[in-house]
Amino acid sequence: MDSVTLSLDFQGMFRALGVCGFLLYIGTFAALQLRLIDGNGAPYTLLNIAAAALVLISLIHDFNLASALIQVSWVVIGIVGLGLRLGVRGR
Repeated sequence: MDSVTLSLDFQGMFRALGVCGFLLYIGTFAALQLRLIDGNGAPYTLLNIAAAALVLISLIHDFNLASALIQVSWVVIGIVGLGLRLGVRGR
């Protein structure tokens, strides 16, 4: 396997992770709209964090600053929200 083939394999892997993140975003949003999950619950937040993380990982191969900033913001806001939710439960 030469370096060009290896590069294409990694490119495909990163694209697949990005597509999985997209599907997770859409699936989570659909579940929210269909009232299968609660928008204030931890599962919704965790699914959104996972989706953002997958898309962010995919950007390693084909970087886009605006998209990276959105995904990082989504992850940070989600983690802060989970922290607040757990803090409220702990009291």
